Amino acid sequence: MVKRRLSVIIPVHNEADNLLALVERLRAAAGQLKGWDMEILFVDDGSSDASVQRMDEIRESGIPVGYIRLSKNFGHQAALCAGLEHAQGDAVITMDCDLQHPPEEIPRMVEAHERCADVVQMVRSDSAGVGKGLCSKCFYRTFKYLSDTPIVPNAADFRLISRRVLEVLLRIPEREKFLRGLIPSLGFPQCVLEFNQATRLHGAPKYSFWMSLRLARKAVFDYSTMPLRLVSWLGMTISIFSFVFGTGHFVWKLLHWNLVAPGFTDLITAIFFLSGCTLASLGILGRYLTTILEQVRGRPQFVIVDHVQGLALSASEAGSAREEHIAIGA
Repeated sequence: MVKRRLSVIIPVHNEADNLLALVERLRAAAGQLKGWDMEILFVDDGSSDASVQRMDEIRESGIPVGYIRLSKNFGHQAALCAGLEHAQGDAVITMDCDLQHPPEEIPRMVEAHERCADVVQMVRSDSAGVGKGLCSKCFYRTFKYLSDTPIVPNAADFRLISRRVLEVLLRIPEREKFLRGLIPSLGFPQCVLEFNQATRLHGAPKYSFWMSLRLARKAVFDYSTMPLRLVSWLGMTISIFSFVFGTGHFVWKLLHWNLVAPGFTDLITAIFFLSGCTLASLGILGRYLTTILEQVRGRPQFVIVDHVQGLALSASEAGSAREEHIAIGA
């Protein structure tokens, strides 16, 4: 029986302390796969620690992992796209390096894929934190009403996609891809599985609140035209209100001209209000124009400075991870 290949894409940014434990658990997961060989491909997103050296040490120990080095920190989504472009597997799994995405879930994901699911999306069963969890729920609920694109609530960048999904994804010329919205919009059969998000093994989270906010802003402007429609509705509403108010004020002056006190309060208020609406409208239009400009420029989403090809890890080779512990210098 010809075995199929499973590519595991893992973005890395200053995660040297987590790589060894992650590889050991991935080997253990690979040993449970029947009919699949596992390819591990790290994408170094401009790390300033010893992440690349640790990858070389893992390779020298006999584990055939591969890695891609980017010239600088291009961001999590760009690192994922770089890995997807170099994945050679019949199916591809993307996951984080901090072990909050448990490798032990991989056999369950592959099993769901073998039941004809082209996309296996993993969702967190509980919130990552009180503040972040609340903001995440608000974002997904808002996005649901603003966009026609389906997006799985509480989803993570922990998913499996088939080869045909990957080929369609790579043909899309969009410069900055928001994968959580783009993949569901393709319409392939999708399966959703829950997982318990573990605590980070070493280090501090690299994805700050502001980075999450930037990703949410991109999602709204890339997959919804509702801000433009809101501006149009607001403009028409203000125009109608201003016309009615002006007409009423004119009639009031004709009927009670001696009771109207001279002053410019209403005029100044109207000017400031309409000026604020104009500036807000220009800001929204400017955001859409910026997105168009970034796409027209055609600048690369990422730049690769080094690519070390890995080999597929067979189930028999992976099984040895249960019997021996990899010794690599800390």
